[in-house]
Amino acid sequence: MDECLTPAVLAPSRGFSVDVEVPITFKEAAVGFGQSVVQLLVGAPLQTGEVNETGKVYKCDPGSRRCQEIPIQSRATRCYGVQWGRLCGEGTWSQVCGPTVHRACGENMYVNGYCFLLDQSLQQLRRIPDTLAECPRRATDIALLIDGSGSIRPYDFGKMKTFLSEIMKRFRSADTQFALMQYSDEFKQHFDFSQYRRSRNPDSLVRLVEQLRGTTHTASAIRKVVRELFTSRKGARDEATKVLIVITDGEKYEDPLSYSDAVPEAERAGIIRYAIGVRRVGVGPELSAVIDADALVSPVPPSTP
Repeated sequence: MDECLTPAVLAPSRGFSVDVEVPITFKEAAVGFGQSVVQLLVGAPLQTGEVNETGKVYKCDPGSRRCQEIPIQSRATRCYGVQWGRLCGEGTWSQVCGPTVHRACGENMYVNGYCFLLDQSLQQLRRIPDTLAECPRRATDIALLIDGSGSIRPYDFGKMKTFLSEIMKRFRSADTQFALMQYSDEFKQHFDFSQYRRSRNPDSLVRLVEQLRGTTHTASAIRKVVRELFTSRKGARDEATKVLIVITDGEKYEDPLSYSDAVPEAERAGIIRYAIGVRRVGVGPELSAVIDADALVSPVPPSTP
């Protein structure tokens, strides 16, 4: 049970602002009771209430030494702070603030808060703001570029297809669209952003993808994606965040282009680049030239022998 000592109002003098000789003590079972005290309004920020409601505010009476909860429509609010003030022409008012309303937006957690104005009778006048802003929505276009060269074992290529399907399923509820291109020394566009938007069925989009085989022209494939997939004609959106994910099992081979021929184009187009290693392949010095500085991704788990 938490306790609260009330401050006494004293004339200016040397001494304490709290009556330590004959203090009045209020006790409540509310968690965190007494963390804020203003004019006998006492906050209990950790006390839970109904579903998604945290934080209570109490009005305490020195005569009875009892405290009574003040009803506040504070869904999902922590009432940490109690303030006292005066509005011109509106009399005395109290302000109760709860700064930690937690809300999940996709994979991110946003922390906002409310303040509540109370009148002289401690009735709720208004809530500031009236409502919280909607979750921020940012469109994202993701191009998946997969290595289908002969060094990829068929079993691992199958696992790669399953991996792609799972990635797309994870983003079904988001404003995200995908395109898929496979490369070796050949290039095959399996679906563009417009085709994905019409289907939105990852399993059916990936099911008929067959491995090309051949050598590994990663740099040429990157340039092809930048020039041919990230276009409005293929359904890419100007306002969207552009992401390229390269999935490969190693270094490029017999590619007529170097990464310095392709990567600057992607950078100028504002494309964020990730690389994922297949089996036990890490992202070595060569692939480090492909990706953004903080875009290193762990390898896809290896297949069984």
